[in-house]
This record gives sequence, structure tokens and C-alpha cells, in this order.
Amino acid sequence: MKLTNLTRANEIGANCYLLDFDGDGRVLLDCGMHPRADGVEALPDLDRIAVDSVDAIFVTHAHHDHIGGLPVAMREQPHARVYLSEPTYYLADPLLHNSVQIMKKQRVELGIDEYPLFGHREIDQYSNVWQAVGLKRLWSMNGYPDADPREALTFQFHDAGHILGSVGIELCHRGRKILYTGDVNFKAQTLMKAADFPEEDIDTLIIETTRGAQPRPEGYTRQGELTKLAAGINATFERDGTVLIPIFAMGKTQEVLTALHLMQEREEIPDCPIHIGGLSRAFTQVYDKLAATSRRAHGDLLLMEDIGPRIMDGRKAANYRHKKGEIFLISSGMMTEHTLSNVFAQRFLSVERNGIFFVGYCDPASPAGRLLATPPGEMVELGKNSGEQPVLCPIEKLDLTSHAQREDLLKYILTVRPRVCVLVHGDPPALAWFQAELAEAAPEMQVVVPEPGVALEL
Repeated sequence: MKLTNLTRANEIGANCYLLDFDGDGRVLLDCGMHPRADGVEALPDLDRIAVDSVDAIFVTHAHHDHIGGLPVAMREQPHARVYLSEPTYYLADPLLHNSVQIMKKQRVELGIDEYPLFGHREIDQYSNVWQAVGLKRLWSMNGYPDADPREALTFQFHDAGHILGSVGIELCHRGRKILYTGDVNFKAQTLMKAADFPEEDIDTLIIETTRGAQPRPEGYTRQGELTKLAAGINATFERDGTVLIPIFAMGKTQEVLTALHLMQEREEIPDCPIHIGGLSRAFTQVYDKLAATSRRAHGDLLLMEDIGPRIMDGRKAANYRHKKGEIFLISSGMMTEHTLSNVFAQRFLSVERNGIFFVGYCDPASPAGRLLATPPGEMVELGKNSGEQPVLCPIEKLDLTSHAQREDLLKYILTVRPRVCVLVHGDPPALAWFQAELAEAAPEMQVVVPEPGVALEL
């Protein structure tokens, strides 16, 4: 087997990896877009793959950095079968259509002539050939379940516990097993259960390292972070303020929406209006549609019906007048310029009674990252045309990550003990931490950090 890392750098970016099984098949693992790059440079280095040479494309989940470039890959690989889980099948459609809208806006606002990289009609055309496959079943490369294990190349999906529909992909090639984790979480969240991955007979493990540079704080628990969030909300409401939680529309919104609902049921926070964005509504409806059939907690809870969040769009936001005791779960999580969370943050910052709470990853260079780095009372600029303003309302960062802690990733690697461990999807400090830990704990293991664009024989 040869592996080619098609990301343009070893970092948290556009996930995409080519596996060549020496005449038995060529498969692509994910095809994302880089969240901090623009134009063609945001795509993986797809020019390194010969046109129409890939047999199958596997998608681990519907986050943009794993699926955002799928239409481009399908255009260049017209005969490749596309396999994903049923939830990802439904989540990918609104995500990719929204991506087209964003690229069209950026073409005008940023002058990126190559945008959009694909269009609405292409998505509609390509989604017709996606195949949703079930978990824990052996599939043939032709898309048939219960494959003959004697076939040269087969696959199966395992729940990854990251977001709804996230999977790890196990490929079996002539008796040898390769597991690609995608994004994984080995601890249960509010909705998502912990990953359910195999722990034996894995020869090659290709594993994410997102949080490799972040040690788990002493005493950290997810419930402890939720308790802090409840205390912050109550403190904001006691001073007649309003709460803003900049949040990712898929995954994080549904987790926090459920957590807030459970807090209200337990009377830990008051009953109050909760607002979400329009894109969040589309994803939340998928969560509800698959509530009884997907592997998630609270399967009887329908988020849109039982919680009843109010929908906030650009028109409503323009006419919004401050009301005390409300919660806004508004994307984007990093407060990208021109998004609703950025617009609301600019209104909230100078009002001392309000509160802004971050619950996920924030790139230091993003508006959210800049805000978190600004001491209270100092000036911050959240948009190029908005000017600086003082940070007067309380800002708090909480860790409700949907990624595995580095200690849990390391424990899994050492439990599986693969002959080859390939470290991907992490910034250089994260990759270096895993290399050092594995060199000491498992010196017999071949640990590989694949250089972008280089075909490695494993």
C-alpha cells in the first residue's frame, strides 16, 4: 500500500489522503477545504492524482475540512464511487450548497475570480450517486453489503463519536487492516456517544492529532465545563443581560442546544428564548429526522419540536432590539467577518451587562481569536470596516470539544499497537508531541508523519 498526503502542509487543514493498493484499487480518504485559505489553494493538491484513476472516495463526516472539496474531486474522478454514512449523506447537501453561496459572496467581496469552485447544479448531480452505507457491516468496493471477506479489498464503517454520522473507515486488503479515524471522540458528549472503534488486528492506523499540543487540564470534565456555562448564563441574566455563544452550525449547535434544554429541565438555568441561525436549523432538522435510527443519546428528543429554538436570520438581526434574558447560538464559531455572530458580537461588546461565551476551537487569527486575546477594557477590531471598540462585557472560553483529548488518542494507539501509525490532521507541535510519546512508549512501532505530496510505501 502506498499513501500520499494530499494536504498542502502538515497542519489542521484540507484533509485528503490517497491510498494505492497496488492494482487492487485506489481510494481517496476525505476531500476537504482549508478553513484559512482561499481559492484553489483551499483545496487539497488534487493535481497529484491522475484524472479518472480513483475507484472510491470515502467521506468520514460532513465538516467542511473533510468534505468541502468533494464536488471538485468527483468532477475529476467521474467513475469513483462515493461512500458515506446515512447522516453524512443528509448533512452534506445543505453544507455544500451553503458553501456555494459563501464562495459567490467572496468572489464579489474579496475579488476571488475562481470562486465558486463548484455550483448548485453540480451538487445536485453528484449527490444522486452518493451511497450511504451502514455501520459494522463488511462492504465490497462495488457497494454491496456482507461482502465475501476473501475479496482483495473490502471496507466497513465504525462510529467515531465526533458529530452525527462521523465514522472511522476500516479497509481490509488481503488480510491486512487499515483504519483511518477521521475526527474522533472517545468520550461521550451530550448527544453523541463515545466512538466505537476496533481495538485489535489493526496493521496500519491513520489517526488525527488535532489536540496534540493541548494537555488535558487537571480536573477537566465536560460536565464541569457545562456547569461553568450555566453559572455564566445565570450571572448574565442577573444583570439583565443577553448571552451570545458564537458556534459552529453543525455538531456544536445541536450539542449545546440539547445541553441548555437539559439545564432548563433541571432548573439550573431559567427558561428563556434560545435563537439559532438558518443553517443551524437545516442541520438540526437532519438530527431530528434521524433521531430514532442514528447512534446518539436522547433519541426521543426532537430538537426543533421539543426545544423550539427561534430562528435568527440577517433580516431579523438588522431589526433586533436588545431584550434581557435571551440566548443566541449563532454561527460562525470563529466569528468570521460578515457572519451573524460577528454582527451580534459588535453590538454586545460595549454593553457591560451582556456575556459572550466561546465553547469550541478559535483560530488565533480569527475575529474570535483576537477577541479572546484582548484584555477587558482594551480595544479590539472584529471587522475591517467596523473600527475598534472596547471590550466591556465579560468574555469566557469553555472547552466543549468534539475531538478526543490527546491523552485518549495516545491510549487508543497504545491499545491497538499497530505496526504502522500515521499521524495526520494536526499542527507541527501536535505531531511532534505524538512522535515523542510513541518513540518512548512503543519504540517498535513505525511512526510516520507523511510529507505532503510524497507517496510513501507502507
